[in-house]
Amino acid sequence: MQPSPFTLRTGIYPEIDPTHLSGSLAGQNALVTGSGRGIGREMALALAQAGANVVVTGRTASQVNETVDLIKKLEGGAVGQAFGIVADVLDRTDLARLVEESTSVLPGGHIDILLCNAGSNMFQPFHLTDATEWWDIMELNVRAPVELTRLVLPGMRARNRGTLVYTSSRAATADLPWTTAYNCAKTAITRFAGTLQAELDSDPTSGPTNAIRCFSIHPGEIETSLHESAFPEKTRKEAPYIVEHMAKLGAKRPHFEGVLPAWTCVWLSVPSDKREALKGKYVDCTRDVGEQAEAAAKAAGKL
Repeated sequence: MQPSPFTLRTGIYPEIDPTHLSGSLAGQNALVTGSGRGIGREMALALAQAGANVVVTGRTASQVNETVDLIKKLEGGAVGQAFGIVADVLDRTDLARLVEESTSVLPGGHIDILLCNAGSNMFQPFHLTDATEWWDIMELNVRAPVELTRLVLPGMRARNRGTLVYTSSRAATADLPWTTAYNCAKTAITRFAGTLQAELDSDPTSGPTNAIRCFSIHPGEIETSLHESAFPEKTRKEAPYIVEHMAKLGAKRPHFEGVLPAWTCVWLSVPSDKREALKGKYVDCTRDVGEQAEAAAKAAGKL
């Protein structure tokens, strides 16, 4: 991979400082998949702190309820409301129910911000992978967010307003070994975000200017339970060198905090000319997002 020209960031920095973004999403409604734990939980907390009303969703009721409780304990007058809905994003009937229930509990009955964060990974040589398990990763990381977008987008188009964020990965930009399904999935969802943005911007029915923005993000190598479950027993037994190799890489890697992608998503969700330069783009949360936006604006001849 080519070295990045942008400043490395591992936690909160001035551009995404919560003190500046507090209240910036007041009155907006957000739905965050995979928000019962990990990065998704951090996203839900950040959005609520920024004033958005948030639907927390995941497959495990106890985790969903815990995130909702954490939001309700946040201090500050700008904190948004929290609602928990248990749903399986791989079940199309559940997806429809999720959107229907979300719009029924959210003030105004609409979704302004959709963060498609639910996902999974598995480190395993391709020749050892099970076909069903391989395609399951594709389904969760590609089909689920695409189908959820299909359900949420009509409302955004009707209002000509909305933000769609898809959790991608650096795997979308590099040929990383032992994660063929994950790499393919993250490449696909990154291209989906960019292509959908181009389509929306070219839609003559959206009026003079399309105000729906799509982004794909690399959240950073955040240490979550996903890292623990990414090495199945078959990998540990038949390809232990993978576990050893990834452990060595992890020891050299900076420690990235969950608040980094969370508040980057808040920043991306606040409408402004500065953010416009990044719409449809792949955004690396481990690099200064202000610098990325400035570079994108220059490349587009807007600076």
